[in-house]
Amino acid sequence: MREEKTPTTPPSRKRGVYYGWVIVIVIGLGGFTQSAESYPILGVFLKPMTEEFGWTRSDFAGATLLGTMMGGIVALKAGPMIDRLGARWILTVTFAVLGSTLVLLALIQTLWQFYFLQIVGRALTMGILALALGVVVPKWFVAKRGRAVAFGGLGQRIGNAVTPLYVQYLVLQGSWRHATAVAGILMWVVSMIPIAIFLRRRPEDMGLRPDGADPEEEGRREQTGDSGAVNAAREETSLTRAQALRHRSFYLLTVAFSLVFVAAPALNLHMLPYMTDQGIAEGYAVVAVALQSICAGIGSIVTGFLSERITARRTLVGILAMMSLGFLGLLLVHEAWQAMLWGIYYGLSFGGMFILQQVIFADFYGRDNVGAIRGVVWPIQLVFNASGPFVAALAFDRLGSYTLIFQLFAACVMIASILLVLAKPPAEQARSQ
Repeated sequence: MREEKTPTTPPSRKRGVYYGWVIVIVIGLGGFTQSAESYPILGVFLKPMTEEFGWTRSDFAGATLLGTMMGGIVALKAGPMIDRLGARWILTVTFAVLGSTLVLLALIQTLWQFYFLQIVGRALTMGILALALGVVVPKWFVAKRGRAVAFGGLGQRIGNAVTPLYVQYLVLQGSWRHATAVAGILMWVVSMIPIAIFLRRRPEDMGLRPDGADPEEEGRREQTGDSGAVNAAREETSLTRAQALRHRSFYLLTVAFSLVFVAAPALNLHMLPYMTDQGIAEGYAVVAVALQSICAGIGSIVTGFLSERITARRTLVGILAMMSLGFLGLLLVHEAWQAMLWGIYYGLSFGGMFILQQVIFADFYGRDNVGAIRGVVWPIQLVFNASGPFVAALAFDRLGSYTLIFQLFAACVMIASILLVLAKPPAEQARSQ
């Protein structure tokens, strides 16, 4: 009689570690090396490269501007492809090409060569990596989505902490070129190979359910009153891209995140040059940036768990308000110890922002089409992502100071916080009608 009651899910899978956590680790490794093309690390290269070639900061930021905007075009096609085909081979090829651009960057001699490689690199980073790495984990988790996305995002936080240190070390040894080559090789070894071997599209492809639960367990959760039931209910929401576009919340979220993306990346690129402009030694400034990234990792974990209790939207409202104050606080930094304190504060507040952006779209519109939905939002955000650092560079080149532009960015982030207060999930709106 026992043989007739064999469960649908193989017992070995139920007893073992849920494969979704393997996905979290692989995505974390991808985020670790992706950080080499992020603004904090590009900020380390800004001064040595512009000083060697005699470029302005606007010249440098112009390449990231064009590359990031090109990424927006790429993202329009990448989002639906990730939902349909999975991210495994898309990410494998992307990391292979991106690693090559970093290695070749060590050989440049002219501005056009820098622009070509940086445009390709930023287009791949922002058009594919930032999108794909952000939508894979939410497909594997529902009840534990906040913590899973947070742990997966630790890779980039650790990368943002570690990469500036070894990059700055190699720069101080006399060669930013060695630093870019090392970053490219690490990308192949640490990210490309594990992704090619271990990444999978979604749990159903392996006969699994989100969070590693079986159908009976999911039914039990939905009937209980604990937090797991609240999160399990989110799985019932499954909107297509066309359906999401009909909701007011979609546009409020889009505008809110666009305002954040005009400000946060600009600060990431220019915070290290700002600190050194204040007379803070480069070594201390890099440590402050690394400290910020470490604290961002801590903040992301805390907000990941918190979002499971009080929702990602409410958590994000508070985070953005704290970030807004962080922009103003940076203007008060003139000593190394102040830079350290600022790095701790801003890191704790900033860390959860990117994590919760991934969670909130899956919470609002479901996990089935989250790639296609974010594929519409992401290009818009990338226009602002590209514009912010360039506008900040122009402001510095014209005014000789970051004061005015940082104040404007603080206002943008505070407005984004208010817009998130107004954004209501479709399911919540339906219940109130």
